[in-house]
Amino acid sequence: MESNVEQISGRVQQFLHDLSLYSVAHIVPAILSLGALMLFTRTFNPSMFGRYSLSLAVAGIISTLLYGWLNYSVLRYAPQLDEEVVIRNTFSLYIGITLVLLVVAGGGYLLFSDRLGPYAVFYFAALALALARGGLQVLLSFFRSVLDSQRVTLFRLVRAVVEVGLAIVLAVFVLDHIVGWVWAAAIGMTVACALAFATSKQLRAAPLFDRETVGRLFSYGVPMVGFIIGDAFLVQADRVLLEVLAGSAAVGIYSSNYMLVDRGLRLVYTPLTNAISPIIIDSWEEDNEREIADLLNTFTRYFALLGIPALVGVAVLSQTVSTLLIGDDFTAGYVVIPLVAVGLFLWSLGNLVQVVVEIKEKTGLLSYGIITIIGLNIALNVPLITAFGYPGAAVATMVSYGLYCAFALVLSKRYISWRFPRVSLRNAVLSGMLMALPTVALYATGSYSVPASFVTAAAGSALYFAVLYVIGEIDQTEVVKLRQFVA
Repeated sequence: MESNVEQISGRVQQFLHDLSLYSVAHIVPAILSLGALMLFTRTFNPSMFGRYSLSLAVAGIISTLLYGWLNYSVLRYAPQLDEEVVIRNTFSLYIGITLVLLVVAGGGYLLFSDRLGPYAVFYFAALALALARGGLQVLLSFFRSVLDSQRVTLFRLVRAVVEVGLAIVLAVFVLDHIVGWVWAAAIGMTVACALAFATSKQLRAAPLFDRETVGRLFSYGVPMVGFIIGDAFLVQADRVLLEVLAGSAAVGIYSSNYMLVDRGLRLVYTPLTNAISPIIIDSWEEDNEREIADLLNTFTRYFALLGIPALVGVAVLSQTVSTLLIGDDFTAGYVVIPLVAVGLFLWSLGNLVQVVVEIKEKTGLLSYGIITIIGLNIALNVPLITAFGYPGAAVATMVSYGLYCAFALVLSKRYISWRFPRVSLRNAVLSGMLMALPTVALYATGSYSVPASFVTAAAGSALYFAVLYVIGEIDQTEVVKLRQFVA
């Protein structure tokens, strides 16, 4: 028992270390991205921004479909097999997939270029982004798998700085077109990949094709293709349907506000999941289900306690951040922010607990679940967008993410008996409701102003943690650890 407690304590310390680095790796890029968003929503109209968003969506879907399964396979097997063998075989697979994509994309352009219309200028930029994104994500998955959070942080920071700096130069001064932002993103990711190869001896190896290793990578990753592409499609499908049903301007308004909440909440959620998942995978030893159950309970509790105030903060400040950060033509879309925020919390929670299914190598089930939810998402989006426009898309997103979270929770308990921290989640939700009251009172009394909303949000945040402390959800020991972590 004592040994198990010591192991969990050690894993928590690793979690705090990785979380601190992953937070930096996401905070700086998010700030830079928000700065670019502020500039470009004031420089380009909603229709052009909508086409940019849709091009990003297509690039993301292609990259995820072709390379996403490799990310999960590397994350799963690099800690358990020979690291060099795994990465060399991964290189071979990446090169093969890339060659096929280039041939298909070249042929597709020759056949259909006259049908692309205003999207023709985005074609090769989106292709370059898909290739660069696929390569960088594979490399980051490798360093995450070996718990090298410092390199992950470095490469993400380099990518972000290069991307935003080039985006301003290309989009505003050179091309006078928002496609410059797409090219800048592709170049930034390519530079980060080059830096990874230049600074890491682990990557300086020739490609290898070992049938046994490739077979294991395929057998684990390929069954997840349905889930992986479903993940990307679920995130991006609303934009495609908005383009068809409501036009590019609606896509631009929705996407810009979606990006605000997405960038904001992922500052909290992505570092948490990036730190937690590799630790649980690395801890798995086939016969230590009790330890994994304890880890999952502990980390899920942390996720709830930190995730709820982030959700509430973004929701109550939705009008404020939209007014301050994006152009006037886009601010009406702030109404989608609270809905998307709830959805992102549930989606991230589902992604966290599905690690049980991943370590049990039952990844095909995730594909079946996500494909079913995609069907439901489309069935919801069509009537909701038709009736309500882009707010309807936000409702469909929230419901779909919630359904996936429920699916992942049920499936995880099927393979490992673990205790979901229901009491902690209840306490976090109740404290979050109290946290929202000061800002809600501003709206209810007609006293809203941007400065006042920041004051009430800060007061609400202090109230949230005070309530958790008073009701005994967090104790003095955790407060000390939190202070050490912040320091």
